[in-house]
Amino acid sequence: MNTLTAGSAADIDLATGEHWIEHVPAARTRPHQLSFPALIEPRRHHGLWVRPRLRREVAQALCEWLNLVYPTDPDWYPLARFENDLLVVFTGDAAHQGHEIPPDEGGRYPLADIGRWFLSTPTRTAARIEHDLAVLGDPTRHAPRPGEILVTCNPANAPASAFPARIDTRPRQPLIPVFRPEIAEAVAAFCTTHHDLAPDDYPQVYLDGHTLVHVHQHLRVLDNYLPWRIDPDHDGNYSIDGDEWTFHRVQKAPRTS
Repeated sequence: MNTLTAGSAADIDLATGEHWIEHVPAARTRPHQLSFPALIEPRRHHGLWVRPRLRREVAQALCEWLNLVYPTDPDWYPLARFENDLLVVFTGDAAHQGHEIPPDEGGRYPLADIGRWFLSTPTRTAARIEHDLAVLGDPTRHAPRPGEILVTCNPANAPASAFPARIDTRPRQPLIPVFRPEIAEAVAAFCTTHHDLAPDDYPQVYLDGHTLVHVHQHLRVLDNYLPWRIDPDHDGNYSIDGDEWTFHRVQKAPRTS
């Protein structure tokens, strides 16, 4: 019996230098869609997909997941299993279409061109979704303190997407919002929650420990791209001072329901 669940897969966290990856789904049917931590090789394959290198424990979880989702679309998903230290991935019905992948010098399994993997966020488990909804439902995370204004990364939806920030001004620099840690968490939750419906308007954003991680919707397909990691300053606040993620002043306070 296959015992893999989103919760058990989520127990595997990022190691140093890793990023979350996700396989392009045959159909957007949860809870089968999971994310996995991996090192990312610089070059993409077919101009889009990342080439992940997996730890043994992650590769084992991947085997379980592929064997779980394979029946939903055998023409889309491969099968995989371990044979001693070899990771064997079958991309067709015949045995000669099996790919034997030995571990590299670091003990990782490079998938190379196998699969359609893209940079993503941690698995959206039921617990994570519930937590994000609680964060977004907290009215204190939407109210500016003295010295703060409301900003948004999507002016077209400012009434819903506005959050308070202090503005850092620098010569010849665009608006630089500085978010308190609890506000940064809310911004990340809002963007990731709305990403699937409007990926060009809302990036994928998540917290890795105390580091805010931003995944650019378009840049992530480019060779050498890695997600932008934003560390907090000495006060624990997050300064969004790059051009990958821009914010705008909200001229009027957002409407309340």
